[in-house]
Amino acid sequence: MQTIHREAENFETAVHSRGASRFDRFAALVVLTTFGVTWPVLDLLGQNAEFFLARRSAKTEIVVLAVVGTVLVPGLVGLSGSLPSRVGRWLGVALLTVTAASLARLYLTRLPIPAWLEVAVAASAGVLATWSFFRFARIQQAARFLLPTPLLLLVIFLVARPVGEVLREPDTAVGNPVSVANPTPIVLIVFDEFPLASIIDTDGNLRSDLYPNFARLASDGTWFQNAVTVQQQTEHSVPAILTGSIPKQSSTPVTGQFPFNLFTALRSSHDLHVYEAITQLCPRALCEGSTGSVSSLTRDVGVVAGHVLLPEPLTVDLPPIDRGWGNFQLVAGDFDSRERFRELLSAGHRVPIDAILEDVGEGDTGDGPPLFYLHAIIPHHPWQYLPDGRTYPFIVAGSPASVDGGWNDDAFLVAQEMQRHLLQVGYADHVLGEMITALERSGLYDEALVIVVADHGIAIRPGVEHQRFITDESIGEVAAVPLFVKAPGSDGGFVDERRALTIDILPTIADVIDAELPGDVDGVSLFGPAPDRKSTTTHGPDGSITYDTEGDEKLDVAERVATLFPGGDPWALRPPGSPDLRGRLIDPGSLERSEISGEIKEPHLYRNVDTSGEVIPARIGATLEGDVNGDEVLAVAVNGVIAAVTRTYLDGSDVAVLAMVEPAFFVDGSNRIDLLEVGDGRLRLIGLDG
Repeated sequence: MQTIHREAENFETAVHSRGASRFDRFAALVVLTTFGVTWPVLDLLGQNAEFFLARRSAKTEIVVLAVVGTVLVPGLVGLSGSLPSRVGRWLGVALLTVTAASLARLYLTRLPIPAWLEVAVAASAGVLATWSFFRFARIQQAARFLLPTPLLLLVIFLVARPVGEVLREPDTAVGNPVSVANPTPIVLIVFDEFPLASIIDTDGNLRSDLYPNFARLASDGTWFQNAVTVQQQTEHSVPAILTGSIPKQSSTPVTGQFPFNLFTALRSSHDLHVYEAITQLCPRALCEGSTGSVSSLTRDVGVVAGHVLLPEPLTVDLPPIDRGWGNFQLVAGDFDSRERFRELLSAGHRVPIDAILEDVGEGDTGDGPPLFYLHAIIPHHPWQYLPDGRTYPFIVAGSPASVDGGWNDDAFLVAQEMQRHLLQVGYADHVLGEMITALERSGLYDEALVIVVADHGIAIRPGVEHQRFITDESIGEVAAVPLFVKAPGSDGGFVDERRALTIDILPTIADVIDAELPGDVDGVSLFGPAPDRKSTTTHGPDGSITYDTEGDEKLDVAERVATLFPGGDPWALRPPGSPDLRGRLIDPGSLERSEISGEIKEPHLYRNVDTSGEVIPARIGATLEGDVNGDEVLAVAVNGVIAAVTRTYLDGSDVAVLAMVEPAFFVDGSNRIDLLEVGDGRLRLIGLDG
């Protein structure tokens, strides 16, 4: 102990005999904290302006966040590590080591090395950097020289990064409105991440039994069966819809970069009711909208910081940030409280839907005919809705099939994600039905131009590198989207097989209302002569794919979906080759006992079920122990009736199981959940805790 104490004193003496003043420590800590901690987070957010657009962050909030990250936090760390006391001196040594290690780790993440080695090398680099700082005067001089750089980074964030376009966004209307000779009520609904293949059968026909409201709209108007998106990403695909032109990949979806769009063009002729989700093409003076909460912004910035700064093993339990633009804690909330779940949902999909339905219900109350625009972030994941609009808790964070924005090679786990997607597609149909009903009650449906489209699709199949990247293999999932147009007074029931593009929507609107568009619009009216399109290109930030106009790719996807879900029933999923046991009655007391045991996830969810409530625990999961592997077929029974057949999977070192269960199997109050081992033609009851 004396030796250790003596060495510590020697190091402390060395620290203060090398000319590293309090100001030197302050400067070094400010620089290291900025470059190693706060700037990587700010830079990521600054490159993704949609993070702020999605929550309608006020400009002052963005500026305050930038100042906190580049000035306040580094300054406080610098002051803490430059206190004159002995504790302050040692705190400075510790903070220098940690911030230098954090900076080193950010570079090490680019190397294909294990996480433990990454941390070990970063820690060693932090110690070496601290020793070098106190050892070499030139390093101290460099710290003093670099001290102003946080202010430079502040300017870069506010001006040069894409988020700067949000800050420079004009609050007043820009562009010239067009002259409208036939003012008509307009309803434009843009669904998100919605492949056409999700609602058609293997012959390309709409599944009217499962999606009656899409079928209703098709019978009242025209279904453009061969429509595709020209852009794979929302921040580009939605501006393509609203401007009729193909945006540049470098563009930010704000009015300043798209001064001519649907809203600015019709601001003089129509009463605007606009609910944008990710874009901000309608100037604030025309479409005020609501802003997100500061607490939500703070929580989401914290989640992003965790993913950026922590080693990968420590990010496992963090909410994923690659499945939306905010409200990340929704997929990893505290479900001991239903109120907490509803609170998280309140910033999610349902709020703008309810708001626009209320607007529609008021009918035509403005100076001109109404223009209703809704960008509904459904069926975009996180998948949380059942077809009737109820939600279910996320009993596990994220998806066991997801890998870095793509899917792993476990076909059944990926099929379970397809199941959740299809259930949320059912909810999209439900929302469309609500909109049609509201339009009918307000007397607007027959006279309105109603357009329903999706901005892009999603690839849900094993081994996909990224769910939304357009490739030769993903054309039928990412590019092919639903597009329905009901003209005013149309008899409907038409199917148009021309190659329609999302950039044709604005020209179609202009055609119906008899308005002349600028000559540089790329799209054409869908009610005019079919253009001679020999090929189509869908663009993405990592490249573009050009393909023919036959449109058969979506049929291949529909065939795969039909194989997984017999009869198209999203509840019918089961492992290949397993028996269809749904609906079979069991007597748990008379069944043979399995050697497997387990524990139900979130068992409290099943002790007091409210079948008429907004939240129902339709996703059941468990962890298992005993003689069980990651490929075992199990049945899930609810109240003595088998409700699903599923399969185990490996969750790290654990064996786990997940299944979606139709709400009809639940009763009010307490529900018994049983797991059964399926094999040899027999069912064995698995002992469960909870």
